Amino acid sequence: AYCMIQLAILSIARRRRLLNDEVLISLADSSWEILDISGSDVSDIGLATVANISNNLWAIDIR
Repeated sequence: AYCMIQLAILSIARRRRLLNDEVLISLADSSWEILDISGSDVSDIGLATVANISNNLWAIDIR
């Protein structure tokens, strides 16, 4: 349930163009498997940090 809340907040932040490294890293969870950061201000450093936290990631949308 907690993970679903994090993903909902992440989705809202992305749609409102508020998603950046700080927001993404603060919400990151080891159980994430899919991540959509398209159209966000997430940098390579932020993405790499989340990849280290979320070892189960197998798909990331970065368009």
